[in-house]
Amino acid sequence: MVYINNKKEDFFIEFQKGVNKKIIKQQDIQKDQLTKQYIELIIKDILYSNTKLDFYKDAFVLKEEKITINQDGVQVDFYPGFSTSFVETEKGNFLNVSLKHKIVQGKTILQYLIEKDYKKKENKEEIREYLSKCIFKDSYIGKNYKIKDIDFDKNPINTTFNYKGKTITIIDYYKNRYGIEIKDKQQPLILVCNGPFQEVKNRLYFVPELCSLLGLEDDQIKNGAFMNDLAYSTKIEPNERVEKINKFIALLEEDTDKKPNKMSPKEKLQHYGIKIQRVKEHFKAYYIKPPSLYDGNNNIIEKNYYPVVKSQDLNNLYCVYEKDKKGKKNNYDNYDIAGKFYDFLCKVSKSYKIKVSKPKKIEVPNNSSANSWINQVEKYISKEQKDFAVVFIINNENLYQTLKKYSLCKNGFISQIVKSNTFNKSGLMSICSKILLQINSKLGGISYNIKFDKEIIDRKLIAIGVDSSHIKGKRTGVGMVATIDNNFCDFYNKEEIIEEKNKKQLQFSVSTFIGEAIAAYRNKNKVDPKGIIIYRQGVSLQQKEFLKDEIKEIDFTCKSKNVKYYYILVNTKSNYKIFHIENDEYYNPYSGLLVLDGITNRNFFEFYLQPQEVTQGSSTPTCFHVAYGDLDFPEIIPKFTFDLCHIYSNWKGAVRIPNVIKNAEKLSKMTAKYTRGELNSKLKYGQSYL
Repeated sequence: MVYINNKKEDFFIEFQKGVNKKIIKQQDIQKDQLTKQYIELIIKDILYSNTKLDFYKDAFVLKEEKITINQDGVQVDFYPGFSTSFVETEKGNFLNVSLKHKIVQGKTILQYLIEKDYKKKENKEEIREYLSKCIFKDSYIGKNYKIKDIDFDKNPINTTFNYKGKTITIIDYYKNRYGIEIKDKQQPLILVCNGPFQEVKNRLYFVPELCSLLGLEDDQIKNGAFMNDLAYSTKIEPNERVEKINKFIALLEEDTDKKPNKMSPKEKLQHYGIKIQRVKEHFKAYYIKPPSLYDGNNNIIEKNYYPVVKSQDLNNLYCVYEKDKKGKKNNYDNYDIAGKFYDFLCKVSKSYKIKVSKPKKIEVPNNSSANSWINQVEKYISKEQKDFAVVFIINNENLYQTLKKYSLCKNGFISQIVKSNTFNKSGLMSICSKILLQINSKLGGISYNIKFDKEIIDRKLIAIGVDSSHIKGKRTGVGMVATIDNNFCDFYNKEEIIEEKNKKQLQFSVSTFIGEAIAAYRNKNKVDPKGIIIYRQGVSLQQKEFLKDEIKEIDFTCKSKNVKYYYILVNTKSNYKIFHIENDEYYNPYSGLLVLDGITNRNFFEFYLQPQEVTQGSSTPTCFHVAYGDLDFPEIIPKFTFDLCHIYSNWKGAVRIPNVIKNAEKLSKMTAKYTRGELNSKLKYGQSYL
């Protein structure tokens, strides 16, 4: 039998006939990965035959259940759906059914091109880079396509092809075939490949004004009002989620409205010899007691404001802003904002016991370029020898990248960038409180800590986080962060930019970093570490085999230093949703949920952990797969991992992953999106990238 797992409401399939003359047995599926994939394809083939479903990436969406969301000038069409995958667990192989959605933009690709000013040469590469990762839906057939490229030299007039034995332009084709009049005759064309690119016959061209992008743009994600509205459809509570997934079985058993000359899903079930019967399956889980957070007076934190463990007084603070034009309608001009910012910092600093001196104000002329900002700032800070921080108050978000690169890479000083419209919002005490704590952390301060077990302290461990983010131009930014103290709050950092053509560089990067982290730990503590725990994000379990060369280098480095290690793969995108049941109602588990068996892979040491409290939607546990290593105390890893999730500097409480991974994630994204270069040597220690 094969189980279809819905966590609490499970189903099993009994194969009664041979499939292509191959008998599928439970023991075959457990031993043979190819057999598991074979069954996945069977399930997908059954779903393909359901006329109510539309295929999108690896999901099946309900095309008749469209929800149009229009909020704050942003409009999208939302389609609910499902995705399926087989997973191997201690109880057998389960078909994991999860909810997955499709979002179609309310504007066309042409509208996107116009917004990005596609006719300017300097914008074309950025547009090409963005679109090459996108999927779109055409407006006349409703099919989805993956974009290969955009051809700025072709347009609907100068592009022809053979149609029914005649050479015809794209303009005429759409008019004759679909009765569509293309309005913009000079727009570039979208290129799609339906096979090997080198064969011309496989190249298909689409007209941007007839195509809509799928998914969300960055600007839409930043739109709070729109995202709150979208959350009503995406953040589904446990009971509703279970109800929706239960309907999945009906899609597999559909017997009406089938495609012409095709079998219905029910007929395909019979064809493959599959019989579905619902069963219930439960498994045990545990709760880890959350650690207490302690303030600078060694008291347990029970309120929002408390003395920080370690303060870095802001005695040398600069505030840089652009002078407002006279008559500009605004709640506050930037001069007033700078003053208001200081006033609120002073108010919140008293509770945290961080001293804040009046900042030195630097006023930049209106509409200045990023270089003008930099030149103005350098007049003041170029001779600074002591620790200082610069707060940039900006109206134009385009300044962010240049200012961050300038501060973090070129000059090596702490910077905080704040949008001026932040000060027109409510809750300024809370906002300024977070800014103050973040600046304190960037300067080397510590907001709070937890008391680790003596067993952990005695083992003198280093925790390391490794994460990677894509950079345009076929490059990857890799962030690596290591703790070098017994409280796991002091960090040594490094980043690498890996070229796609030189991917082998990565296998040496981590091992080299480990050697540097051991030296940094020894320099601070005057003793060598006894163990290293490496958390690696961005590598799936299926890609584990590609880590062999990297692990070989890590193993060599650790053995040469006489240090043992664990290498743990971290997956926050698990399809599992785990609920507990009370009186036939489903609820999100509390913080600290730990699953060691039942849904884990019995052939490896792995566990599922939900560190954070989830109050909206359905919680998703994080999977920790101990892939390699020779440490001899696996029993402490879940608790140690859970504790690390509570000391991320940017959040009071638990986050989904350990602080070193969260920091590495921040560093890799900062490298990939903004700095695209190495941190200044002055910032190798600390958390300047928060």
